[in-house]
Amino acid sequence: MILQETPNGQLVKNIKYYSAFQLIFVSLVVILSSIGAFFHFLLDHEISIVESWLHNNQWEILVISKVSSLFLINRWFKVRLYQLRSFKEIIKDSFSWPETKAIVVAVFMLISYLSLGSIFYNSQNVGYWYYQFTSFSGLLIFFGIEFVVIAYLEDILNQKILPPRLYLGISYLIIFLIAFRLSVPNYYGLMPFVLLCYSSLIYISGENFKNWSNVLCFIVLFVAPMGSLFGLDPVWGDDFSPFRLEKKLNLAFLGAIWVISFLYYTYRDQVISSARKLLR
Repeated sequence: MILQETPNGQLVKNIKYYSAFQLIFVSLVVILSSIGAFFHFLLDHEISIVESWLHNNQWEILVISKVSSLFLINRWFKVRLYQLRSFKEIIKDSFSWPETKAIVVAVFMLISYLSLGSIFYNSQNVGYWYYQFTSFSGLLIFFGIEFVVIAYLEDILNQKILPPRLYLGISYLIIFLIAFRLSVPNYYGLMPFVLLCYSSLIYISGENFKNWSNVLCFIVLFVAPMGSLFGLDPVWGDDFSPFRLEKKLNLAFLGAIWVISFLYYTYRDQVISSARKLLR
């Protein structure tokens, strides 16, 4: 008797492999952090120096761990499968010009954050350009690789049967948040911002989670600038950013911004189409 795959079975399979990717990532973060701390202790450095080194090099550790996790999961599938498309082919197929509404949503959320949060210039952080660049590129690579992996799983696992998309997106979100919390200390209370960023990226990545152009656009226009320039870096906070937000927006404000943005994103085309019909 041949058992047929079901949508729920595909859902479980996607969750399993995505969880494996995140587990590898968290394990590598722990291993690299431990190795760095070990060598500092060999040199008889004080605990404050070790903590400072781990803090200042946290983005490098996260990016190396994320890239390595991507490589290992790729090697696993190459061992299990005879025919496998490369990451280059998958990314190439997922690229196009970003949708105008994705650009509008990213800019609207950026302006909303800056206007409601009351930004001010932080003159003490002048000259930290390396950390600002590292924060920007770290956020870009960190969130970008997440969607390379998701597109990769879509390409491998969901060719014939699609799992329930809503449940899959929610599952990805929960798994990501758990892995992020295990690998990054929440010193700055920015988990709501991380939740906003990842849920937004899941939404604009499309029904198949492979609209890489929208994802890249949102990261470059909103996620990375807010972290590197305006003090919402989930790893470093505003320690190195040239600007700071005087007010930290609570979850209710973030929810309101999210709802307004994605009501526009969801219904923009329908409203424009209806308006054109009326004008005719």
